[in-house]
Amino acid sequence: MNYDKYLNKLKKLRNSKLSWFMKLTKANGVYVRKKVQEDTGRMYIFTDNCDRSSGKGKIPDDSEYSKRFGKTGLLYPSITSASIRGLDNAYPLTTQHWYNEQHKGITGRWKDSDFEEFKKVIDEDVEVIKKACIEKGYKEIVFPKGGVLNSQIAALNPIRTPRLFNYIVEKEIELKNFNNNEDN
Repeated sequence: MNYDKYLNKLKKLRNSKLSWFMKLTKANGVYVRKKVQEDTGRMYIFTDNCDRSSGKGKIPDDSEYSKRFGKTGLLYPSITSASIRGLDNAYPLTTQHWYNEQHKGITGRWKDSDFEEFKKVIDEDVEVIKKACIEKGYKEIVFPKGGVLNSQIAALNPIRTPRLFNYIVEKEIELKNFNNNEDN
C-alpha cells in the first residue's frame, strides 16, 4: 500500500480552502477544558481509549459521555487531548485500545490484529460525530493540534499498524468531506 499517497491526500485536505458546509480546523494549542466547554458552537475531537477513562478529573455520571458508554465514575486527564473527555461538545476517536493499570502505553495499544474491533469502534465514533453535527447544528469540527495520528501513546503509524493507520486516515478524510446539510 502507498501510505504516502494517503498522507499527501490528507495533508491537502487539511490545508485546502475549507468547504462552506463543514469547516475542519486544528486547535492552535492544547485544549483548555473551560474554553472548550464554553465554546458550544463547535465540536471538538479528542483521542480516547476503550476504557473511556484516565486521569483524575471526575466526569459527571449524568453527562452525555457517561450515558453513551453506560459507565459511571469516569475520569479525564489534565494533559492530552482527552482533557476534554466528558464535555457535551467533545467527541472521541478511539485511537488507544486500553489505558488502565494492566494495559498502559505500549501494552494498551491497538495492533493490526485488532483490525475488525478497531474498525467497529472507529465507525461508531464517526457515526456519532456525524449525527451530532446534524442534530446539534455544528458547522465546525476542531481536531487536536497534531491531529488524531500525533499521539505518542497510541502510536498509530504506517510502520507499526499499517491497516489501522490507513483506516483512520480514510475516516478523517470522510469527516472532512462530510456535509451536514445533506441527508447522510
